[in-house]
Amino acid sequence: RHWMAQQELAPRAGDRAFVFAGDLREVAEWKPWLSGELSVAPVMPEQTNLEGLFSTLLSLPPGPRSVFLFTDGWETQGSAERLLPSLGLSGMRVFPMLPQDRPVAANVAVRRIVAPHQGTSGEAISLKVMLENQSVRVVEGNLMLKRDGRLLKSDTVRVEPGTQIFSYQSALPEEPMVSFQADFQPRDPQSDRFSQDNQAAAWVAVHTKAKILLLNGRSGEGRYLEEILKRRGFQVTSVVAGAAPPAPTGYHTVVFNNVERARFSAAYLAALERHVAAGNGFMMLGAEGSFAPGGYRQTPVESLLPVELKEPKREEKNRAVVLVIDKSGSMREGSRLLYAKEAAKAVAGQLKDNDLLGVVGFDVEPFVVLPLSPLEKIRGSVSAQIDRLKAQGKTYLYPAVVEARRQLERQRTGRKHVIILSDGETGGSGSDYIDLVAAMRREQQINVSAVAIGDEANIPLLKRIAQYGGGFFHHTYDPATLPQIVLKQIQEKPEEGPMAEKDFTPAPVRDSRLLAGFAEKSYPPVKGYIETELKRGAALDLLLSREEKSAPLLASWNYGKGRVAAFTTDLHGGWSREWIRWTALERFWAHVFDWLRPPGESLPPHEVRINLTGSRVVLDLYLYADGHEGSQFRYSVGGQGRKGEGVLTRLAPGHYQSALPISAPGDYRIALVEERQAQRLSYPTVGYTLAIDPRAEMVRDEFNIALLEKLARSTGGEINPRGDGAAQPQMEIHRTFEPLRFYLISLAAALFLAEIIFRRFFLPTDR
Repeated sequence: RHWMAQQELAPRAGDRAFVFAGDLREVAEWKPWLSGELSVAPVMPEQTNLEGLFSTLLSLPPGPRSVFLFTDGWETQGSAERLLPSLGLSGMRVFPMLPQDRPVAANVAVRRIVAPHQGTSGEAISLKVMLENQSVRVVEGNLMLKRDGRLLKSDTVRVEPGTQIFSYQSALPEEPMVSFQADFQPRDPQSDRFSQDNQAAAWVAVHTKAKILLLNGRSGEGRYLEEILKRRGFQVTSVVAGAAPPAPTGYHTVVFNNVERARFSAAYLAALERHVAAGNGFMMLGAEGSFAPGGYRQTPVESLLPVELKEPKREEKNRAVVLVIDKSGSMREGSRLLYAKEAAKAVAGQLKDNDLLGVVGFDVEPFVVLPLSPLEKIRGSVSAQIDRLKAQGKTYLYPAVVEARRQLERQRTGRKHVIILSDGETGGSGSDYIDLVAAMRREQQINVSAVAIGDEANIPLLKRIAQYGGGFFHHTYDPATLPQIVLKQIQEKPEEGPMAEKDFTPAPVRDSRLLAGFAEKSYPPVKGYIETELKRGAALDLLLSREEKSAPLLASWNYGKGRVAAFTTDLHGGWSREWIRWTALERFWAHVFDWLRPPGESLPPHEVRINLTGSRVVLDLYLYADGHEGSQFRYSVGGQGRKGEGVLTRLAPGHYQSALPISAPGDYRIALVEERQAQRLSYPTVGYTLAIDPRAEMVRDEFNIALLEKLARSTGGEINPRGDGAAQPQMEIHRTFEPLRFYLISLAAALFLAEIIFRRFFLPTDR
């Protein structure tokens, strides 16, 4: 208005002036309307209706006339383009009058929030808020950033003239969609007179992380797996399974890590089975806690697993016992040797026929009293053989223990036991004994116990022999107790030493679906596993070979809509020490758990953009893959109590567009569906916020040049005409026609003569 009021253009006699907005009035003087001397309310200044203006002008008596149009060209009602044909035939010439500079107004607008279209829950995304100051002065105010309506950040800002960007970061929540809103509040309301454009919003589609429930048998058993999964971006809840474990609902994958059946109610296991069948994942790993025979038998977990929990063959374990008895001269005192021999006879009476018994006496050298033999063969001669022991000589224990080892090392019995009875110095180096019995325990699974008699025995060494040999130690002063002590030793089970370990190296199975795409082809060995059998229809992924048979280490299958895997060894370092050190461990388990989460519908790479173009909300769909020829894309819009749907138009290969039926300010959800060959593919829902009514009058930073040029060009006018010729009435134009035949014939004759002269005088001739 300020610029219009400064113009020197004054109506001439007979000129007519109209003031218009949503309505129009013919006025004698138009400048009082600009200066504020007269109220503009009658013309509805909150709207702009160019179609109404030109409809009125077209209703005037016909005749040539010039129309000087003062407007920014932005319409909120009607469409002047519908009248262009009529205007072109009316004799009316339209001359839009525009200032040379961009519009200047006391207004600060929040133009937009620049945000990624999608992200992952927990991820920190960058947000850029674009503010535009349309005045020539700095405007101070408060800029607030909200997430789903809740305040995230509030800053005092100074907005320079022009466009300015303010950057923020925010973590994405655990929701499928999230909206961010920016709101600017000026310190001085006079510096920002149009508050309707002080808000903007952006929507981000959130891909939630896979949520994993890790139920452990004991504290610390799941620490490695928990750390791996968290590093790979999974959201892990790791707890020791107790009386009330977390429900499986809401978790993409549930893991039983060496958890006994007794920890769960029947209702919980039934809920787990339904959860997996509905399209989620389940993983069982560990040792006896998870795969103990009979543990989960006749429960829903037994149905879930791709392996059968085998009942082990119950074999009655026999024993092999070698008594190493000191027969040195000191054993005469107190009838020590006599009671030692009675102890040996008592052992023979206690053992079963399939057990083996041997007796080795020693002084400085070993003396085989009774070679290791089954009791059923020697029971009748045991007493006579043992009575051959006579007390004499000095003491050297080491060779006798070596002899006992020699007799036991090749025996295949369930338990092998050496019991030493001595009352004196053992002779030799203590470290030699420790190395010997430790090797017997480790390599041949032979337990060594020791009984010290009296005060003169080498008690510290005998105690260490029993400690490193995995047996028991007893010290007695009464030789009469020897039979009782020795019988107790063979009846009690010695403390288990380190498990008899053997390396079992897994081999990947060809065509494994679970391991498809995993680059590693060699796997570290395990020291043990629980033997299971593969169910019919299940997939074998990692195989362990043992003698003439094999067993699964990793097996998998689909269960209903879900997926299940079983890993038959631990992951806390007991049997899996080499796995814990494996450099590919993290990638392996990330690959397994990615497979366990069944994929949804496979969507092509695409991008959805929604923008306010003029007064229309326009959706553009860009597809970055081939194969959509013949597809039809439909949209449905919901929000503000309204619903609408329609079809997108194909503008180019991979580009589809449609104007959305959105006009009222508010939040909207837009769903997209691709239909092709009787199949429907649903795309993720997108959000859009219309901050202001697109048909409302607003302050803009540019003119609608496109529309104004159409009005001028279709009527023979121009924007900002030079001089005052435009104001003159349009002159009558007379057209006459004159034939061009004479001129064309004369031109052809002249060209013909010119060619003859050129050839005659300028071209060389052949001689």
